[in-house]
Amino acid sequence: MSRTATQGDPSVFYARDVHQLNLVLGKFLRRSGADTVLLVDEAGHLTARQGETSPASEDTITALVAGTYAASRAMAQMLGSEEFSSLVRCGTDRKIMILRAGDHALLAVAFTSQVAVSLLRTYALEAIRKVCAVFERRLRGPRDSEEQIQGQRFDSEIDSALSDVFG
Repeated sequence: MSRTATQGDPSVFYARDVHQLNLVLGKFLRRSGADTVLLVDEAGHLTARQGETSPASEDTITALVAGTYAASRAMAQMLGSEEFSSLVRCGTDRKIMILRAGDHALLAVAFTSQVAVSLLRTYALEAIRKVCAVFERRLRGPRDSEEQIQGQRFDSEIDSALSDVFG
């Protein structure tokens, strides 16, 4: 999945950014007691994750997270609320909380009923603040294209490697 890199493009991530996002999400998991945390863009693409997930269903889960949040947010706006989070109960012991993380991302957290929702939300809001800081640094200024993970550098390296192999 390659995306074209442009200045300020929210879909382009660099190695340093992904590393920092994973550090933030890992710290959040340790402190909150949650099982899994996903950072998903509003289109349903996975940006970063930590914890237990099933790789076979990850794409489906991220698409459903984006869809659930979009529907819940639209309903909240119709009722006059701009700020919204979603809490979904899954069976008797599992819950999922979905929170907005900046202008272009969602934080989805899976946890058991033993985790206090108010404490989890407090830690999630702290993690969101740190995630937004990473996004702001990324959008603020140009980065060295050598760090780019998704975008033009990756495409040119693949083209070069294929040319070397197939001539």
